[in-house]
Amino acid sequence: MDKEKLVLQLFDLGVLQFGQFTLKSGLSSPFYLDFRRVVAYPETLKHISDQLWELIKELDFDHLCGVPYAALSLSSAISMRHNKPMIVKRKEVKKHGTKKMVEGIYEEGEKAVVIDDVISSGISMIETLEVIEDEGLEVDYVIAIVDRMQGGVSTLEKQGYEVKSVYTIEEILNILHKNNKVDDHTYKLTLEFIHNNQIGYDKLRLQRNVVPKLSYSTIKINTANEITKRLLTIIESKQTNLCCSADVNTKKELLELAEQVGPYICMLKTHIDTVADFDSELIVKLKSLSQKYNFLLFEDRKFADIGHIAKQQFTSAPLNIADWADIVTVHVVAGSSSIDALRSTEQLDTTGLIVVAQMSTEDTLTSRDYTKEALKIAQKHQDVVVGIVGQNKRPRDAGLMMFTPGIKLEAGGDAHGQVYNTPQEAFEMRGIDVMIVGRGIYQSENPAKKSAEYKQVGWKSYLKRLGLEE
Repeated sequence: MDKEKLVLQLFDLGVLQFGQFTLKSGLSSPFYLDFRRVVAYPETLKHISDQLWELIKELDFDHLCGVPYAALSLSSAISMRHNKPMIVKRKEVKKHGTKKMVEGIYEEGEKAVVIDDVISSGISMIETLEVIEDEGLEVDYVIAIVDRMQGGVSTLEKQGYEVKSVYTIEEILNILHKNNKVDDHTYKLTLEFIHNNQIGYDKLRLQRNVVPKLSYSTIKINTANEITKRLLTIIESKQTNLCCSADVNTKKELLELAEQVGPYICMLKTHIDTVADFDSELIVKLKSLSQKYNFLLFEDRKFADIGHIAKQQFTSAPLNIADWADIVTVHVVAGSSSIDALRSTEQLDTTGLIVVAQMSTEDTLTSRDYTKEALKIAQKHQDVVVGIVGQNKRPRDAGLMMFTPGIKLEAGGDAHGQVYNTPQEAFEMRGIDVMIVGRGIYQSENPAKKSAEYKQVGWKSYLKRLGLEE
């Protein structure tokens, strides 16, 4: 059955309804999609499962999982028709037996495709994804019959999932309107409702309390890395989670900025190879300022080359990064070899590594798969890795920290694809540990005053995440 005929059949069966309905969110909606009715019509269930199968038949996955309850029948139908194993995420933990939240036969690292009937806010889907991933399964794809076009798909995509749907609600409306199943008034009213009732990422995170509430003291207990412990001690003693990114080009600018922001930061991030008049005296003075104001020197070198070159870049003159940097960044595009090369210098007892898992540019190529592999590498090397650079939700690993660039007091972007988020969103909704702020500070008229402002907002947002600040 083609897609248009299926829509008309679903309308005739009362699956697609128009009127006034109160949704789970409390909204009053002019339409309602009740796919639970489909279980009474096996032939229709088969047609829907065929459409869903078309979306996933070329994908690499091991299991199907339907979101309770409406999508359970859909995943069951696909499982039986195409001989694909199925897992079931329970609504609640059983009080007897195995007390498992995910039922089925599976192994850690296997991939599941998750199916829902309708995606609206993405709340129920994210609840399911978190439970499945906590069991060690991997999820890359989410599929649904209908996208209500109210923000759920973009929220899921922002979390790194690829979303596919058989229909958007606008497609369904167009088919029904063309076939005189809905009148002009209903058609326009429904489209207006969709446009005026978007549930964005920020609203979703405010509705749900899923960000790991890790305190700095908890991370300190769980880490085996001495550099991490040093940083956390500074953060707690100065009550600052601010790292200033000193993207300036002269010794004078760099030293003046360090003097101004030093009292308010836990780290000063440098790009030392962009300082035109660099010399060894600069390093002596930077070290002196870091001791005076108690902050770490963070060289954002992003080591990414083959091992032999990475070692030279780390240890060789004139920069001699290994001799003065407390923390450096490393890309893992070559796998663990970059970390292994830096480790072989035997100088990581005084320099910690931060793995770049994600970038803050709009069109970054650090895909969900790349980020997951980068996190695995960081976890494997926690004795020398302090944490990761990331943009989305904080990893649940309590031994790693999350550092996030692209932070400004006002959200937005620039002409070069940089995307900015606020400290409140970063700490409260994504659960980050340290915010990295550059132009928001050094381009201000008074960098000292501005860094003090960021320090206050960042610390307040951290306490609010922990429930210690209203």
